[in-house]
Amino acid sequence: MIPDTALLRTESKNALFRNKICGLHPLERNILVLSRAGIKNLYLDLSPDEKAFYENHIKKHLKNLGDSIIHENTSPPKGASVYEIPTNAFLQIHYFNDPERYFAGRKGLWTPQEGRDIFRLDTPTAFARGARMAKETIIRNTGGFIAQKINKRISIPISSLLANTRIHPNYLTIINMITGILSAVFLLFNEYLYIVLGGLLFQTASVLDGVDGEVAKFTFKVSKIGGWLDTISDNMTLLLFLGAASYLFFINTLGYVPYIFIGLLFTGLLIMLSVMISFLHRHTDSASLVTYDKEFLQKLPADDRIARLVLSLKYITKKEFFSIVFFLISLTGMIYLIIPLASCILITAAFLLLYLSLKYRKRF
Repeated sequence: MIPDTALLRTESKNALFRNKICGLHPLERNILVLSRAGIKNLYLDLSPDEKAFYENHIKKHLKNLGDSIIHENTSPPKGASVYEIPTNAFLQIHYFNDPERYFAGRKGLWTPQEGRDIFRLDTPTAFARGARMAKETIIRNTGGFIAQKINKRISIPISSLLANTRIHPNYLTIINMITGILSAVFLLFNEYLYIVLGGLLFQTASVLDGVDGEVAKFTFKVSKIGGWLDTISDNMTLLLFLGAASYLFFINTLGYVPYIFIGLLFTGLLIMLSVMISFLHRHTDSASLVTYDKEFLQKLPADDRIARLVLSLKYITKKEFFSIVFFLISLTGMIYLIIPLASCILITAAFLLLYLSLKYRKRF
């Protein structure tokens, strides 16, 4: 029987329980890992020193544990199926999706199978190894080529430092939003230096866009509210940037051409966002557009040619891609050229997504 109870026990006499890994003390991190993994009853058997440290430095930060309950002065019921875990073990949430791979279960007692994936945080080298593995998990599960090879290489070190400050990820989202807003404001000056600075700030906002989510994952503060705030921030800054570029397109282009392209641009954007957000609201608990990709696009039939076309083209609509394209175009001083380019891409993508959404509405 897979346990829904865990016993965290002090087994090491060293004082490294005061150290941090990605912003959290080992005991604090393991309590949060177990809680997010769905373990409902958490029993603590701590040494006097670690118990005092828990009371003074950890307990006050343990909020939003969901259905999990911490039992501090009692033992698990006799006969209960229990994970028995050292307080300084390195764990990740996905280990509990396949417990028979990562834990050895015998007579109701499940203990970690120590090795490459699970080990004790009992030396500085072990802490560095655990931090590296936590970071690699985020990089591996996030974004495409540009995000993994460029953006994450910048954002992860920043996130690691900020995680130690206990700043809330939502504050970082607001800072990123302000950066995106400033990128649009600089475009309005319609001078080369300001246009380049606007493009650079938009690319900077793309890099920083990962920081709030990374800090939330490091510190287990991922929330639906944070997801919606991040989605609103991303799309608002994109709309403002495109709006500023549209203004430059108007003043640099004659006739009815600006009206046609700008109309197509914002119509396509509105349709795309409506389709995606509607699906997220009806079928998921997430506010991330990444979830739309995983829960809708990736689950479409492999033999649907339109679905294959959308999947093959989706990368050019990702922020990590178009942000760096916008910056490179800004170096020419003609950032308004993104308007005809973006309008053709967005209106095509919008109607393809709308078609797929209507075609498979009964499947989800």
